[in-house]
Amino acid sequence: MTAAPLTETPRVRAVIPPDARDNPLMRLLRGGRAWLAVGLALVVWEAIVAWADIPAYELPAPSVVIEAFAAQPGLFLGGLWATTKMSLLGFGAAIVIGVILAILMARSELFEGLAYPFLNIIRVMPTVAIAPLLIIWFGRTGVPIVICSCLIAVFPIIVDVAHGLTSVDRDLINMMKLANAGELSVLTRIRIPNALPYLFSAFRIAAPGAVVGALLGEFIGSRAGLGYLITVYSAQLNTAAVFVLALLSCLLGIVFFNVCVFAERLIVPWKTVVR
Repeated sequence: MTAAPLTETPRVRAVIPPDARDNPLMRLLRGGRAWLAVGLALVVWEAIVAWADIPAYELPAPSVVIEAFAAQPGLFLGGLWATTKMSLLGFGAAIVIGVILAILMARSELFEGLAYPFLNIIRVMPTVAIAPLLIIWFGRTGVPIVICSCLIAVFPIIVDVAHGLTSVDRDLINMMKLANAGELSVLTRIRIPNALPYLFSAFRIAAPGAVVGALLGEFIGSRAGLGYLITVYSAQLNTAAVFVLALLSCLLGIVFFNVCVFAERLIVPWKTVVR
């Protein structure tokens, strides 16, 4: 009589329950890691500058950057507000233009074929090459800055929204048509809800791009904003002030990105992310 072969018991991997992962302490630890990394980087930066005796016009220490901001905070915050306004206008224009063009492209193959070559030209053409023309046409006003911001932000909105409007279940469309639903009902009840996750994914890309476009427009033809101040202080070799302006620009882009993330969680709660 032969013994039955022994079967190896499969290993069970320990999984942290979702409730344990999402408790306030775990969220605090996850959020604190980023701030700990930033603080450590600032300490290392300060130590390297002091140890290597690097001149302030080449690489200012964090303490020097803070002193530069404290010396004239009104000027820096005024530039931040000017860039914020231009970025919001450019981003808003990109949303309106991008959504309208995406709907037209999703509903008309002919329009899509006609529009795509021009969109590709806008996408590959450097905005820095268009900005001088915009200044010639519109002068040193806010219009060229808003257009530069819109040009960078609009392309991902068009592409992602058009993809979301067309990637719907054909059975749902046929069911709506069997119920004598018109194109407007199909658009508002099926296509737009399906496109919302794609829309907010595009927003996460387009919103920081709108800030970059506004800065670019201010670099070339403006008398206000963070981009204008960067050109002024870089010509003066005031590296500490340039660092302040660069950090404020990064902060503005991060705020735009996180506002889009918050809006997505609020408006599209059914979107799930599996990690």
